[in-house]
Amino acid sequence: MVISNLWGYLNLDNENLSFGIITVCSVCALMLIANVLRRKVPLFRGSLMPTAVIAGLLGLAVKETVFAITGVNILSLPALGGLIYHLLPVAFIALCLRDRNNYAKPGTGSAVMARVPAMKSGAVIISTYLLQGIIGIVVTLFLALTFMPELNEATGLMLALGFGQGPQQANATGLIWDAAGHMDYWGAGSARNFGLAIAGLGFLWASIPGIILINVIAKKKGIKIRRDEFQKSGELSSYKIEGPDEVPLSESIDKFTLQVCMVGGVYLLTIGIIILVEILLRASGVPFLIDLVPTIWGFAFMIAALVALCVKMILRRLVKTGIMRRKYPNSYMMNRISGASFDIAIVAALCAISVGSLGMLWIPVLTMTTLGALLCMIYLRFLCNHVYRDYKDEGFLAFYGMLTGTITNGMILLREIDSDFKTPAGDDLVRGSSAAIVLGIPLLLLIAQAPRPGNLWWVAIVIVAYFAILLGFLLKDLLIGKGRKR
Repeated sequence: MVISNLWGYLNLDNENLSFGIITVCSVCALMLIANVLRRKVPLFRGSLMPTAVIAGLLGLAVKETVFAITGVNILSLPALGGLIYHLLPVAFIALCLRDRNNYAKPGTGSAVMARVPAMKSGAVIISTYLLQGIIGIVVTLFLALTFMPELNEATGLMLALGFGQGPQQANATGLIWDAAGHMDYWGAGSARNFGLAIAGLGFLWASIPGIILINVIAKKKGIKIRRDEFQKSGELSSYKIEGPDEVPLSESIDKFTLQVCMVGGVYLLTIGIIILVEILLRASGVPFLIDLVPTIWGFAFMIAALVALCVKMILRRLVKTGIMRRKYPNSYMMNRISGASFDIAIVAALCAISVGSLGMLWIPVLTMTTLGALLCMIYLRFLCNHVYRDYKDEGFLAFYGMLTGTITNGMILLREIDSDFKTPAGDDLVRGSSAAIVLGIPLLLLIAQAPRPGNLWWVAIVIVAYFAILLGFLLKDLLIGKGRKR
């Protein structure tokens, strides 16, 4: 049973291997074409839309056009699903293995800017997930009680998955819900397609309003934005490729090969841990625990991040004790691995959307994403003003981009007003995501149970209560200060 489940999650199918390889190569070709469009077409060059989003939308348009004319799907959905599922853990492993940086506070010389605790950034992330879930449930509950009675009210939680956690998690959870039959009325694969559509619109909300926000904030801060200029490939002033205590670039093994192998080794360890957990849960014989097995596989990226953090702690200890004389993880190269993983996964996720099969489901998708983006923008502006006081604008842009799109979108928006990453905002995204793994454990349990008949009422109560607790934690200083003034 365990081996068959693993085989299914890995999306391995020898009969369609060639078709899968062609699909992966097509994703790469789309990235190259989109890069040319981003550089040469003024409309794209002047926007903040990531190249990966342009590539994904281009692939989606071509795929849907060919399907409408010929009825043939020119891309392999299992291959696209495999890319979406596996590249998220790979990206988070690479992010968690890299080293930290120190940040100088503007106008203070060598003074180091005060870091916000990782747990606070994690609370910002999870509270926004919860807010998105509340918004989604309110929308789907209204629609289910009016003119879409066949709609499962719990599907509103997909807003938190598609917006907050990105297409990879929306895809994984959609597969779980489809297997359980929670959206069978709308056709096969409807839950997965529903989640990917939300994630796709999230990219647009991160990019298009992001341009407006960037210009407003840049004008306020007196920053001149130059989108027609590109950094030369040789300028790596913000990164170290080869430090004095690191492995040389070329030894008996290439340095980049080491980085890839470290990421692969941590992912293999992650899969081994998940298999062990599945064996234990199935051996318990408890139905509730057995039902958690698909959800645990769906949240593989969280487990991968935790394993990567543990591995980094072990490596640091080995260096401090002198057992290991060199630092093996390189931050610059790990950033490149994570960046490539996010980019390719975004293209695959957008290409995997089936526009025609959604039908009436476009109503909740468009309603949820519009309300969700606007309310999250207001919520994050207020929250970041209080939590990230030394760099409130940078924090707002970074978290808005990430919590409507992915961490890549957050970094792109941040880079426009903090090109050299002089503030900790970018680091807060990564450290906060790691802390969010712990804070997000209750969500893991709720998402597994929410779509089941009769469960939504208590799930909604828990979500609202948890949201209130996290919001109180984030604003406790403000609330205590007001209480003292009175």
